[in-house]
Amino acid sequence: MITPALGSMYPAGHSVNITSKNPELITVDFIDCTGAIPVKKEITMPKTEWISMNNELHAIAISSTSMKETFSAQVGVFQNHQLVSKDANIDTLLSKFNQRTNMGKIRSLQNKIHSSPITNSLFGVLSAITCTIDNGTNAVFGLNTFINTIGFDIVSIHKGHAAEGIQLNGLTSGSTPPGEYLGFMFGFFGYWYGTKTSTFVYSDVTIAGLTFITLWLQLQSS
Repeated sequence: MITPALGSMYPAGHSVNITSKNPELITVDFIDCTGAIPVKKEITMPKTEWISMNNELHAIAISSTSMKETFSAQVGVFQNHQLVSKDANIDTLLSKFNQRTNMGKIRSLQNKIHSSPITNSLFGVLSAITCTIDNGTNAVFGLNTFINTIGFDIVSIHKGHAAEGIQLNGLTSGSTPPGEYLGFMFGFFGYWYGTKTSTFVYSDVTIAGLTFITLWLQLQSS
C-alpha cells in the first residue's frame, strides 16, 4: 500500500485503483450467492464508488424490460467495478437458477397472488430484484447452513428506508415508491453488499439478483 498523500495509485481491499488524495473510504461485506453456499469477502472502497454503483443499479432497474436483461446488467455493473470475475457467464448463472425452481408451482402461486393482492405492498415470485435499504436493520442468513435440501442460499428480513423504492422484474414485476419498508426474501441468487453492524446484521444493503419469493410492506411514516 502506498499512502494516498503521495498521490499514487494503490489497491483498496480489491482491485479498483484510487488516484485521488485522501479519499473517504468505507468497508462493506460483498456476498456472492451464485454458488452452492454464499461466499463473503470484505471490501474497502471509496464512498463515491459505493454511491456510483447504487446509482448504476437503480438505472438498470427502471430501464430493463426482462428478468434476464436486468440480471445481466446487474452482473455487468459488478464486473465493471471488478467485484465479480469477468468469467461470470449470464447464461450459465441463469441455468443454475432455473435448476433450483419448479415453474409449475411458481405459476400456480403467482395466480393466487394476483387474485388476492395486498395493498401498499409488493409480492414477488421468481423475479430480478433491485433495492437499497440505506438506513435500517437487515438480518441476512445463509439458508443451506440449516436446510441443505433447499437449493437457495439466503433468507433475509429487512426494515428501513428505501430511497429509490423496490423494483422487481420477471415472472412478477412491479415497483414501489421511496419510503420505509418491512421486507422479506426467501431464496436469493445473485449479489449484494452492505455495512455490517453485528453478526448477520447490516445497517444498509444493496440487493441485485434474482429472488424466489419476496414480500415488501410499506410502513406508515410516524
